[in-house]
Amino acid sequence: MKKQPSNRPSANRQLPPSRRREIARRKRKRRRQIRRVSLLAVLAVVLILFISHGVSCARQALTQQAQNKTVQTTSSDNSNKKKTVKPGSLSLIAVGDNLMHNTLLADASTSDGYDFTPFYSQIKSYVQAADIAVINQESPLGKGKAEGYPSFNTPQACGDALVDAGFDVISQANNHIMDTTSSAVYDTMDYWDSQADKGVIRIGISRDADDRATVRYLKRNGIKVGFLAYTYGLNGAKLPQSNPDLVSLIDKDKMKTEIAAVKKQCDAVVVVMHWGEEYHATQNEEQEDLAEFLTENGATLIIGAHPHVCEPAGWVKSENGNRAFCVYSLGNFISGQNKAETIVEGMLQVTLTRDESGAVTVKNPGVMPLVCTSSSQRTFRVIPLDDYTEEMAAKHTLAGRCDVSPANLRSIAENAYGKYLIAKTIPKTYDTTYAEKSKENSDS
Repeated sequence: MKKQPSNRPSANRQLPPSRRREIARRKRKRRRQIRRVSLLAVLAVVLILFISHGVSCARQALTQQAQNKTVQTTSSDNSNKKKTVKPGSLSLIAVGDNLMHNTLLADASTSDGYDFTPFYSQIKSYVQAADIAVINQESPLGKGKAEGYPSFNTPQACGDALVDAGFDVISQANNHIMDTTSSAVYDTMDYWDSQADKGVIRIGISRDADDRATVRYLKRNGIKVGFLAYTYGLNGAKLPQSNPDLVSLIDKDKMKTEIAAVKKQCDAVVVVMHWGEEYHATQNEEQEDLAEFLTENGATLIIGAHPHVCEPAGWVKSENGNRAFCVYSLGNFISGQNKAETIVEGMLQVTLTRDESGAVTVKNPGVMPLVCTSSSQRTFRVIPLDDYTEEMAAKHTLAGRCDVSPANLRSIAENAYGKYLIAKTIPKTYDTTYAEKSKENSDS
């Protein structure tokens, strides 16, 4: 049966017109609010998507920028690694013991003091030609009375003569440095420090621990060469408690530390060693052990003193692959000793060369033989053995006491230095004037 329409009026129609209008207004307002919220929601979603995309783009841009910077840094590092050091060379010579016996003091004596410059007049050109010249000053230069053997004290005028001859590096670590007490050692330091403006440096003696820790070097042609010196002992003297660093004694722990300190600041390390047995023509096991130790720890060149006679030279290789050139003894430079072996001396000549990697090595090592001559008062001289004649031998003050013939003296030199023995040679001058030595040494 078909459903009949209801005749009951709607609830809104039963309300007054004003109430119905109010309800309709509220419904419209609610719909507008819903649309507004929906629109805001859509806008929020759009904004979130936009920001998210922007952050992603920014992140990609930053990532790309960081990658680019990394590539640039790596490229820069690689270019640094490819940079080469400017090659260069310098010449270095070294001589043995400058030992002022009473006979030499008498020879140098004048009416108003001492003049030692004639001793070196015939060897001066060889010394001054070298970029660096090293000598072992075998006594203090104290202000007290001049004395020879057995307790040496040499006038400071001798220092003047060594500077005039062209020596730059003065080793004072030797067994005679404390002969006239520690006060003479301080006098010696005062003197050599007064010569610093001439490019002279002292090694082996120190005012205190800080002074000893100061790296002493010379700079030639852009190459820094650092120097150290050590002695086996002090003839029974003891270092003062107030300054145990007054003289550098052989001590492996300290030597290792000090070589490392020099290597940090310098391109090459030269060590002067006062070691060995007096009047022995060959090195002993202790010298060989120390030479290998120095080489292992980074020494470039080792120069020996003390035996008063010539001892062999040659290359030293350590187990870690390091290599150094060593001359175990250059003998005396000048002395009043009276045996043929003690008047034959050596002048070591080497070139220190830096390659493009920055490594500095010894090149062309050789020893030029010298002789200390004297025939009468005021005739002590150091000369190349090549200039020593039969006539000089006949007039030598030792003639008749021992064989001082040119042939015998050359035989002594050949037995010591063998293939490293060279004819008289003026060192190649890389640094042209003595004045430039002082100036370049002051550059940092």
